[in-house]
Amino acid sequence: MTEAQLHKVFKKHGLISLNPINEKFDPNQHEALFQQEVEGKEPGTIVVVSKIGYKLHERIVRPALVGVAKG
Repeated sequence: MTEAQLHKVFKKHGLISLNPINEKFDPNQHEALFQQEVEGKEPGTIVVVSKIGYKLHERIVRPALVGVAKG
């Protein structure tokens, strides 16, 4: 309940969380921690999110810390 209210206040003030699982890696929004070989995933696809990132009014406050599929 507290988390839902917190996200509501964040959204009201323009803070958006980034959980980019299965998206293409973008160095402007994500920070790659490691590469991992994963069957069935295209190289450069995010397969693990270690920390969710945040965006405030279209500006990155904290990049998402991710693991990327290896080619």
